[in-house]
Amino acid sequence: MTELHADPLHPLVFNADTGVAELAGVRYLASQPVQAKDGRTVLYLTEASRPMHLFKFVGPAACSGALPHGTLYVASLGADGKCEGHGRWLPLVLARHGLSVRDGYDSLQAILADPADAACRAGASSIEGLFAPHARNDGGALLRCDHATPALVWREALGDAASLSFAWHSAAAAESVATNLHLQRIGSAAARLRG
Repeated sequence: MTELHADPLHPLVFNADTGVAELAGVRYLASQPVQAKDGRTVLYLTEASRPMHLFKFVGPAACSGALPHGTLYVASLGADGKCEGHGRWLPLVLARHGLSVRDGYDSLQAILADPADAACRAGASSIEGLFAPHARNDGGALLRCDHATPALVWREALGDAASLSFAWHSAAAAESVATNLHLQRIGSAAARLRG
């Protein structure tokens, strides 16, 4: 098990064998860590219990398997269209995007304890059929798929995993297979979580 620490109070623990991560006591389905152009480590996440949002955790370059801190972002797909568009990553931090004391958030711990609520308040997109994300080190297409709905393929701006914007489109299962991201692993991750 590889441990990536968000901070001393909220360790991000990632298990590469199961594709499951935990941050502040909340379980996520996770991609393999990828490296941003500036060397920072990026992990794409969805909620393990009821996947509705696409998150990414960006931290400093891994040092002996640990990240001393990082930022949790959530995807907002924008309203460009139903099958494609441009999105942005919203940081889930105190005093930004509807996450203030006035809105019921008095600490980062409150945000991390209920990421689905924080994501909704921040204006994130709820994504139907969302499941385990996969990432490629080349900064290319990334996807998520649950086999019942088209995969969501996105490309980070400038091919940089730490970018704050991205282009996305829906893709048929055949195109998903063509990205060399194996859909079989997605189903097996769900079985491990339920089992």
